[in-house]
Amino acid sequence: MSHAEVDQSVRDAGAAMGEALSVFMLHPETFGESIGAGYANPLAGYVAGRGGVLGDATGTAVSSVFTVFEPTFTAACWDEGVAVRGAKGAAEVYWNQIAGFGRKYFAGAEGLDRIAALGEKVIAATPDGGLPLYAGWRTMPLADDAAARALQVMFVLRELRAGVHFGALTTSGITPVEAHMLHGGKEYTQMFGWPEPFADGVDKKDRYAEVETATNRRMAEIMTAALGPDELDELARLSVGALATLKANVPG
Repeated sequence: MSHAEVDQSVRDAGAAMGEALSVFMLHPETFGESIGAGYANPLAGYVAGRGGVLGDATGTAVSSVFTVFEPTFTAACWDEGVAVRGAKGAAEVYWNQIAGFGRKYFAGAEGLDRIAALGEKVIAATPDGGLPLYAGWRTMPLADDAAARALQVMFVLRELRAGVHFGALTTSGITPVEAHMLHGGKEYTQMFGWPEPFADGVDKKDRYAEVETATNRRMAEIMTAALGPDELDELARLSVGALATLKANVPG
């Protein structure tokens, strides 16, 4: 594979995994399950669940790790969420939710066992220094069945990419609000808890493109250190296909 083909495969795999997990995270069914698990505010279930692998941390520490969320909002959700089941319990609930979503909506997808196996090769080969959420989630026990395991592995790889991206963003001098506005606009920025007015970041557009390039470059280094060209192409192809299956299966 050429460098361009490697970069494309890395981007395709990352985008597919990211979108699959976004469907899970934002789906009303997931919010309903969180409420059913005792989290009156499903966003508190999300923050405590995703951040639960950090252990008994403060809301301030968790908001720092989440990076692109409004800190006061994140800390409040964390405090509310961990009051229900604790940090460890919240992480276990969220992990099981991911597994259940995969079992239900990856049904019929091609190569789920290969997605899991190839993704696990990347996880096993990738150090976790400076990547706290990835460090926590990579130690969680994976489900035995292919559909659940594939989505859990995708989730861990999503946290890996997010950690790499957050590091590049932090050193760039671009604020989270500017990054959100450049990436997704006003409604997208509001979703992360930020209040108006929003700086549009238009003067940092080129710098934001550099952040994306740096993230993709580092992820290409990580992926190619663990996978051969054919394996990387296979992971990208199967991840794109699994996302298509999930979107077809998930009710609108």
